[in-house]
Amino acid sequence: MRRLIATLSTAIAMSFGIVTLWGLLAGGGVVTSLANILLQLVLLTVAVSILIGIINLFGVHFGRIRYREGNWGYSIIVILTAALVIALWLFNADDANMILLENAQVAVESALAGLVLFALVFGAYRLMRRRVTWGGILFTVSLLIILIGALPLRETAFIADARAWLLAVPVSAGARGILLGIALATIVTGVRVLIGQDRSYRESENI
Repeated sequence: MRRLIATLSTAIAMSFGIVTLWGLLAGGGVVTSLANILLQLVLLTVAVSILIGIINLFGVHFGRIRYREGNWGYSIIVILTAALVIALWLFNADDANMILLENAQVAVESALAGLVLFALVFGAYRLMRRRVTWGGILFTVSLLIILIGALPLRETAFIADARAWLLAVPVSAGARGILLGIALATIVTGVRVLIGQDRSYRESENI
């Protein structure tokens, strides 16, 4: 019975994947309409998942407040903030949403980004303290160039040029490599679903 369910799950996943891929490549016809319906069902599923996540958020933090678990005061802040954002969205208060975005979220993100500086400096310190290697020296020198080059000083103009080159060439190349890796991983995952080799469907056979 379990093997039959696993086979049916694999067949359904393969069928939906093939129909969606065919509809997106065809560019018209009944198959494209069916693919659009499947994509709308996916959006509906994502929306329901978000709703379940919100309900779970309130449930978990209400539980922490009820039983006075550690740092339950932060749970009150989370619940009040989530309720405020939902209320503003329900009443279409776009101006208030933008104020929260610019004055709260952007400020928090900027503070977290500022902590990256200390994390990198501390990481370079521990790296060089543990063992001096060529990789550690390269990391430390690159970090110093990036940090000093960002200073608005006339004396560091030549370092600013080196910083601009580092950001334009090695950093940009690394970011593109990461994006290519994500794209290849997505393609591999899609192909595994289409040919029925996705692990989530095969695990039930061995239970």
